[in-house]
Amino acid sequence: MREEQDKQREHDKIQQDKLDKFRLAQMEREKEKEQREREEQDKQREFEIERMKSERDKMYFELQMKATEVKKACIVKSEDEEREDNKEGSVASGHTRQRIGAKGPKMPCFDERSDDMDSFLHRFEVYPDSQTWSKGQ
Repeated sequence: MREEQDKQREHDKIQQDKLDKFRLAQMEREKEKEQREREEQDKQREFEIERMKSERDKMYFELQMKATEVKKACIVKSEDEEREDNKEGSVASGHTRQRIGAKGPKMPCFDERSDDMDSFLHRFEVYPDSQTWSKGQ
């Protein structure tokens, strides 16, 4: 009888050890799964950050291109106005030219160091209305 109890205790102990090992292995698998999920989330975040940086760089480049186009248009417009003024509104006297008649105000060119692109574009759109220019001009 005592021998059977010892065997039963030994068997229970072995079963308990097996159960403990099983639970420990299960916990380790869960930890590994959580670790893989965290790593995958980190990779996704890094990918998203890189994508956002790339998009930001692309937008910055496009903004710089538009600013360059506006500057170029402003310079061309100034040159055209000056040529027009030289043809129609000035008289040559020796080597100097004097202006005849009042010249209208010019819109300042975009300066990327001090101007905001949105503000400049807004001024660009509002300027003709403030000068009461017709749509065809």
